[in-house]
Amino acid sequence: MKSKNMTRVLGLALLTQLVLLPDVLYSQSEFYRGKTIRIIHGRNAGGSGDLRVRALVPFLQKYISGNPTIVHEFMPGGGGRKVGNYIYESAAADGLTIGNAGSGMVSSAVLGAKGVQYNLDKLIFLGSPYSSTH
Repeated sequence: MKSKNMTRVLGLALLTQLVLLPDVLYSQSEFYRGKTIRIIHGRNAGGSGDLRVRALVPFLQKYISGNPTIVHEFMPGGGGRKVGNYIYESAAADGLTIGNAGSGMVSSAVLGAKGVQYNLDKLIFLGSPYSSTH
C-alpha cells in the first residue's frame, strides 16, 4: 500500500514540474536557435561516407530544437587524423562542431601512428551511420 501511495506522489510531483517548468526542460532549443552546426568530414566530398552523413542531416534538423543551420566542411588527410587533430585541438568545445572521420582515426590512435595529436579517451563518439562500424 505504501509503495502505491509513494508512486502516486512521485507521479504528481513529476507532472507538476512538467507543467510549471517547461522553459527549464526545453532550454536547449534556445541554445541552437540561430546557430550553425558544422560537420567536418575527414574525406573529400561526394564519397559514400559523405553521402551517409548527408542522409542523416534531415533527421538532425528535425530533432535538434531551435532549427540550427547545418553546414559541411571537408578536411581530407591522414585517414582521419587531420580532422581528429582539428576537433581535438582547435575546434571550439561548444557543441556546434561534429567530426566525421573514418575508422582509420581510431586505429591510428590505438597503433600510435605518427601525427596523432588527439586522445581518444577525451573525444565523444556518437556513433556511425554505417552498420559495420559501430
